[in-house]
Amino acid sequence: MKKAHLIFILFLISFYSYSQENKAIQKLGAEVQKCLDTGNNMLNCTIEYYTKIDEQLNITYNKIRASLSKPEQENLKNKQLAWLKKRDQYFKKVKAETAKELDGENQSQDYRMICSHKNALFVRDRVSELEKTYSKN
Repeated sequence: MKKAHLIFILFLISFYSYSQENKAIQKLGAEVQKCLDTGNNMLNCTIEYYTKIDEQLNITYNKIRASLSKPEQENLKNKQLAWLKKRDQYFKKVKAETAKELDGENQSQDYRMICSHKNALFVRDRVSELEKTYSKN
């Protein structure tokens, strides 16, 4: 029963703001959902999703950076460094809140899966934010 709730929650979270994302992000979201739907090795699904989303962030950042002037690059770098600090704080918060939700459990696969997935969504949102901010309309 607990796993069914986790799957449902992860499903809902996965499709939050789905329509505003680029095709690579959409594809990754569909892949993780397909993997989660199997009910097998769901922890690895979320870890792989986080890894791929983080790679997409690096690709997006470098692509945007290459198109900017030197002062704009410095501005982007400073904004990204500030975001990295916020990311680290958010990841710590996710760990604490998830452990609390699971009655202090912080070593189980469910705990690691939830944290990994929430972290991936945070990074995914940064990719979308960068694209929206720096898109050439």
